[in-house]
Amino acid sequence: MMGSLLLSVCGGLLLSAAFPPWNFDLLAWLAFIPLLIAIEREKALPRAAICGFFFGLTFFLVDLRWIIETMIIHGKFGVLPATVVFISMVCALAIIPGAFSLVSVFLINRKFDILLVIPVTWTALEYLRTYVFTGFPWDCLGYSQAHTIKLLQICELTGVYGLSFLIVMVNISILSCLRIFNDRNWRSLIRLSVGAISLASVIIYGTVRLNHLAKNDIGNNMVTGAILQGNIPQDIKWDLTSRTHTFITYERLSEEAIKQGANLLIWPETSVPVVIGSSDPTWKYATSISEKFKVSMLIGAPFETHISDEVHFFNSAFLVEHGQLKQRYDKIHLVPFGEYMPLSWILPLGPGIAAREEDYTAGSDMTLMEPNGFPSFSVLICYEAIFPDLARSAVQSGAKVLVNITNDGWFGNSAAPYQHLAMAGFRAVENRVWLFRAANTGMSAVYDPAGRLTAFLPLMEQGVLVHNIPAHPEAGSFYTKHGDIFAWMIIGILATMVLTNLRGFPIILKRRK
Repeated sequence: MMGSLLLSVCGGLLLSAAFPPWNFDLLAWLAFIPLLIAIEREKALPRAAICGFFFGLTFFLVDLRWIIETMIIHGKFGVLPATVVFISMVCALAIIPGAFSLVSVFLINRKFDILLVIPVTWTALEYLRTYVFTGFPWDCLGYSQAHTIKLLQICELTGVYGLSFLIVMVNISILSCLRIFNDRNWRSLIRLSVGAISLASVIIYGTVRLNHLAKNDIGNNMVTGAILQGNIPQDIKWDLTSRTHTFITYERLSEEAIKQGANLLIWPETSVPVVIGSSDPTWKYATSISEKFKVSMLIGAPFETHISDEVHFFNSAFLVEHGQLKQRYDKIHLVPFGEYMPLSWILPLGPGIAAREEDYTAGSDMTLMEPNGFPSFSVLICYEAIFPDLARSAVQSGAKVLVNITNDGWFGNSAAPYQHLAMAGFRAVENRVWLFRAANTGMSAVYDPAGRLTAFLPLMEQGVLVHNIPAHPEAGSFYTKHGDIFAWMIIGILATMVLTNLRGFPIILKRRK
């Protein structure tokens, strides 16, 4: 058992190295091989589950290690409480790879081929991780290939889950390749062939689509969006004595952008350091900038309003034109422990780390922003960029551009901003839409509808990012129209295999000896 656990840990380490900041993305195509060898050794379901748990535990400990620093520095946690919370979190996440191994061995023991079982089980459970218990789809497997543009194109059909499926399938094919020379098993040859053909097909599809998209890029009717990266340190962001500095910074950056022909100025999440709608009128400084430069602006700010005689706070984005607040979007998918405290009625621990006086209230609907002189767009605030359904619903509702505003200043110079950026880019290729990303401390960026990073501002730098896009861009894809049909097909296949092999169900899919 100890050897199997060591293999599982090695697999988790390999997988973590495939993600930012290391970006050894090729390792994702090998990382499952040690785990597969381990669970093949351990025929007993509990032992297989433990192997998967250690694989996941290792991966999440390395991949999410930045969470501890965030809790200590900005959440004011002590080292011990932060460590306990972090370990508890990664243990909960590691249950999913544990379940993957358990279900996989259960089906393999019933004579299903690993080429079907392993990719189907992993992809189905990864999809469930995206949405179950508010969801935490951070660094799903497919995100490891964020820089391999040809492979990304399949996401317009399957979402990121199709790429996850392919990676696991190729892991099995490589393992089969290593075994052909030892056991000369025809099944190994078939697995190798299926994996190679699948990978080649995805690459060919990506090449053809990229060529087609390049032809569509040609055009003269352009508009200009400008991202303002203020680089305001998190430790002074809400300091009353620093407000003037913040506004002066954004006014200066706005002027720079105007000189470069900007039609829309995009400020990051909560870049306005005062609650809009509160008795403090300082927030009007932001609207005066729009009036001064005669330009449309998108600003991020907390918003306060009264609902049924109760004060509610929202993490919001405002479209400002002619010095007036024209439209507002309230963040729908809030960050647990950050913007609200889960189960607060049981554990009254106070508001989330990023909340103001009390927890934020979730919004209910995407808002289609319609500025003058720029295509209609919808906003994804921070964490929302890692949830494909929100971006998809925005484009379905008419958005021609997606704008992700975020404040990654919480994470410092850790792996988190790099990981967050890579995941956001997938929303562009999934929906064939331009995506502008404005981050307070970086990294700000622009992605084209092919998922290519076309403009970029580094971490911890102040500056303006100006980029031209078509005045009337096309947007939408098969994925936009049909959603996660691929993932649901995978879930259906897995459910059928499991249910028909449980006691009391007819075993109609089991391959007989």
